[in-house]
Amino acid sequence: MSVTAPRKHQGFTIVELLIVIVVIAILAAISIVAYNGIQQRARDGQRKSDIETITKALELYYIDNGAFPQSLCASSCTVNNGWSSSADVGWNTLKTALVPKYISSLPIDPTNTTSSVLDSGAVYNYAYYSRISYCETGQNMTYLLVYRFESAAREEKLVGDCPTNAIGPYPAPSNYRVVKR
Repeated sequence: MSVTAPRKHQGFTIVELLIVIVVIAILAAISIVAYNGIQQRARDGQRKSDIETITKALELYYIDNGAFPQSLCASSCTVNNGWSSSADVGWNTLKTALVPKYISSLPIDPTNTTSSVLDSGAVYNYAYYSRISYCETGQNMTYLLVYRFESAAREEKLVGDCPTNAIGPYPAPSNYRVVKR
């Protein structure tokens, strides 16, 4: 009589399957977090580029007109009626002043949420202000551009000097302030 060898079962045990599933889940979680970080940095890079583009267009406007464009929002304003914001119809005021002579199109924030950029929450849009005479300058000789990054550090830029009564900076978002004397 011959004795047959016991049959070996081919396949994985439940413990082996669980270990593989946990490893895959950990790798997927790491990939998702890394991907989201890359997207945030890309949007922040776009914001930096947009702010540079807008400030260059504003400087060209200033050269031709001797003042910066007035900011204004007639209705449906997210900040107030003195600001032009990419979150509302006020951005059209700045767009009318700059497009197409100084810039081909006026950028808006990559995510462009509809709340005020001055809020302390995580809202993303651009806001422009230049209507008042402050810091011992003439009307529309200064402007404030406010924006927010997702992952980059907050920026605070002041071009020119303002010894008294400086507008801004706002504590939460980034600020780009220009004073012409």
